[in-house]
Amino acid sequence: MKRHWLGGLLLGVCIALLLSGGVALAQGLFITADKHCVDCYPVEGFPTEERYLIELTYGGFATDRPLCCRLWIDGELAFDDCWSSLPTDPFSERGYALCEWPEYVPRTTLGLGGEVNVDYAQAGGVGHWVYRLYQQSDAGGEDWADVTYLVAEDCAAAMFVPEPGSILLLGSGLMGLAGYAGLRWRTRE
Repeated sequence: MKRHWLGGLLLGVCIALLLSGGVALAQGLFITADKHCVDCYPVEGFPTEERYLIELTYGGFATDRPLCCRLWIDGELAFDDCWSSLPTDPFSERGYALCEWPEYVPRTTLGLGGEVNVDYAQAGGVGHWVYRLYQQSDAGGEDWADVTYLVAEDCAAAMFVPEPGSILLLGSGLMGLAGYAGLRWRTRE
């Protein structure tokens, strides 16, 4: 019995990693971005090129409770707001990021050249943007979802590889289970 303590420990850690990774993937609230990197718009006004626009899609929320969002740029809180009236679930918004903080940022629907519409213009500048949705859950806790993307002056020159923590947890759990199976296989012989 003493020689199987390592296998039991490994099995316990693997199950914990799998459960925590599965819980992270199973939450209902979600936010996605159509790009991993978006070029910031260098001047005030309205961009007319697609490379400056990003589309965020929100879903999995309860329409009877306020939906809130926070934006961090390079770890610094830049935006915190709640919507009390929500459109249908899911919904999408197209917007752009300005390279610098202007004095005025329009937040209404803006017409771009008569063909492209955006819903917001976000000041903040270049850097790693983390956009978080959160809402009170039915159980009394808080549901939340994050999306991370890079705002750069030139995305072609910037290299950005997202690494979601939930995938890392699931991968670690599966690797641990493979190691546990290998230990069990060797002790049989």
